[in-house]
Amino acid sequence: MPGMNLAYDNENNYDLNKYRHLNEDNRSDENSEKNHEYITIKRKNADRGNTIKIVLSAFAALVLLFCVVYGKVQISDMYNKINAQKAELTVVESENARLKAKIESDTSLKNIEEYAENIGLKKLDKAQILYVDIQSDDVVKIPEKEENYFLHIKKAILSFFDRFA
Repeated sequence: MPGMNLAYDNENNYDLNKYRHLNEDNRSDENSEKNHEYITIKRKNADRGNTIKIVLSAFAALVLLFCVVYGKVQISDMYNKINAQKAELTVVESENARLKAKIESDTSLKNIEEYAENIGLKKLDKAQILYVDIQSDDVVKIPEKEENYFLHIKKAILSFFDRFA
């Protein structure tokens, strides 16, 4: 529609906002350099803030990673110590079993007899055995205990009160 006024919208309402942009364009040329510098400074500050946030986040992630790895190393070290102790326990138990078997073999009757013969001892013959026959009663006599004075006094007091009761 070639003859239509640009200040009106489609519903024939007058719109001044279309003319306001014309004035801002004139002013924006003057202030554009100031705004551009201000925006540039804001962006630099925002970039610095973002850079600091990124560096701190990376540092925190590295510290967290270090803590996790350190914990895993400590757990692995403890498992290694446990396994070493178990291996040592197995060795000690087998040594204990070996020593018990050696003690049993060393204390066998045959070995004791050989040792006794080596130091000059001999077996007894029947002629060397002497039997003793003791004749006594199978009764055990227990002597009476002597009572102390306090028990005599206690018995006397109890017998005195038993008379009146």
